Amino acid sequence: MAERINIGILTLFIILFSCEDKIREWDNPYDPRSNKSLWTPDSLDATQTAENIIELKWVRKGRAFDGFIIDRKLGLDEWVLKDSLFDDELTTWADTLNLKTLVGNHVEYQYRIYAYADSNISLKKLVKIKPTLPGPPGSVSIINIDYSHDPSKKLSLEWQKSPEPDFYKYNLYHATTESGSKSDYISIYDANITSIDTSSFDVLSENWFWVEVQDTTGQKTLGNSYNVPIDPPPIPAQFDSILFDNQQFYFSWNMSIEEDILGYSVEQVSNIDTIVINNSVLIERNNTSFEIPVDNDSENYYRIKTEDVWGNSSHSNIRPASSFQKIVKLDTVTENGNDITIMNLGPTMPFLHTINNVKASFPIWIQNGKKIFTFTINNVGHVIDQDGSSIKTISGIRPQDIAFNSDQTEALFVGSDDDIYLAYLNEDELTVRITQNTNNEWYSDPEFISDDNKILYAQRKHFSNNNVGTINLYTMDRDGKNKTQITDALGEEKFILPRMSPSGDKIIYYFKNVGLYELNYPNEKRGAMVSTLGGDSIIPEITSYFRNIKWSPNGEKAIIWEKKFNSTYNLYVYDKNSIPRIRFFQSNARYAQWNGNDEVIFKYESKKTAMYRKNINSSISVDPVLFYESPWVQLQPRQ
Repeated sequence: MAERINIGILTLFIILFSCEDKIREWDNPYDPRSNKSLWTPDSLDATQTAENIIELKWVRKGRAFDGFIIDRKLGLDEWVLKDSLFDDELTTWADTLNLKTLVGNHVEYQYRIYAYADSNISLKKLVKIKPTLPGPPGSVSIINIDYSHDPSKKLSLEWQKSPEPDFYKYNLYHATTESGSKSDYISIYDANITSIDTSSFDVLSENWFWVEVQDTTGQKTLGNSYNVPIDPPPIPAQFDSILFDNQQFYFSWNMSIEEDILGYSVEQVSNIDTIVINNSVLIERNNTSFEIPVDNDSENYYRIKTEDVWGNSSHSNIRPASSFQKIVKLDTVTENGNDITIMNLGPTMPFLHTINNVKASFPIWIQNGKKIFTFTINNVGHVIDQDGSSIKTISGIRPQDIAFNSDQTEALFVGSDDDIYLAYLNEDELTVRITQNTNNEWYSDPEFISDDNKILYAQRKHFSNNNVGTINLYTMDRDGKNKTQITDALGEEKFILPRMSPSGDKIIYYFKNVGLYELNYPNEKRGAMVSTLGGDSIIPEITSYFRNIKWSPNGEKAIIWEKKFNSTYNLYVYDKNSIPRIRFFQSNARYAQWNGNDEVIFKYESKKTAMYRKNINSSISVDPVLFYESPWVQLQPRQ
């Protein structure tokens, strides 16, 4: 009986233990019997976070253990232990790549990770990634190659600096043709060195250069080719201008930037076959101007010969040069202005230069024909060189009643605000306001007198805020001080358009609605009316732009125009030394200018599209001679 009981108990224990083995999970990593999947890392992922970094991420599982082991395999290579992590709580790890190795062996990277506890290891998790190659270094360009002969033979080569952070070196290559075999020239291991000098070059053959950038990974990028060709003839000089003044042709040309220039010479040539007629002396390289004596009304052709130290030479373009006078003209005359044309009057080689979009009105010659002044909308005007090569804009209020100082480098004018202004035509100085008008007084007709130290002008003084009042003539210093009344107009009398004689002893002015007056300055206050032999009074036209009364260059005579019956214009000659002082000269004419002391050029209203000329001593029966087919032409003074 007892024996049967013991056998039953033993059988029960066997059954119980057998059931326990079937349901129990061995999760202790240190137990060899443990379930490895319970503490095997999970969700392994590999990401390239930078050119040289691959980051592994995983999920930790299971109870505590010692850490992780990470192996790496490159392509078909063997597995290599990369790291042992002594922290079982880690879930990330970064592999720092050798970029040079990566570039040289661009294969798939495999990683496996597994946990360990003493000698026990979990299952292994595998991930694969093929890293992206770093880009090659950026190219650099050769930016300049120069060679010089003085003081010694030297070639200088300059290129851009490489910004690469993993820069290793520059490799310079040389060839004698662009497609020829490149030879190693020099290697430079400092990114900050971007130029070399060498004496090993031949200017009589081609030299091709390249700069290659190499980085620490071994990648290379070749830059542009740069050619040092066979030394050519010097760049031809270009004429800036050929000007005529005081019986001389003045030549000006651009200075060569080439270092090997020996000098220049001016050649007079025939236009057709360019046979050299005359040749100047050699002009040193730093001099870009020359003058040659010449007669008036001559026409010649010239070019500039440039020579270098290698014996090469070149010739500029051939340019005509004329000692004939120039004209400035408008094809149409409008208040808003137009394009202007500058040309000379030579018969066979006319200089012709048109300036567009200047909105020119009434252009005139100033500074003895060296420059042109023209009104323009929205500003005082433009000052233009005689050949049109330079244009200077004088900023300020659009003027009226403009007059110039003795050398015509300054201008006085009245602005739209009825004040007097001083403009500097050659200097970059601002236009100066000289006067400050009030509601009851304003200014007109200023001009320089007394060696440009004083200003003659007319000033209105109204009785109240109306147009009833007096206009008298005044003088003041050029800064607006020391104003002095010099006439005695009374009541509503108006003295306007004053013009001082060059000798400074007479003032011609217009007694409004009465006639032309002359005043002995400074002793008279009113003067006397000037009339023709028949007693006719002369009523000068009031114009804002072109000065009505113009003295001859010698100051003996003046030309004046009047407007009759609002439609007819007549020219008169004033002679301060004759009696009567004034005589009728030409009908249907205005806008007269002097050509010397004996001839005037004027707009002939009988033919509105042309300008005419006439000797000042001619009788009224003599018809004027056509000067030029254009509605506005101004003749340059004889140089």
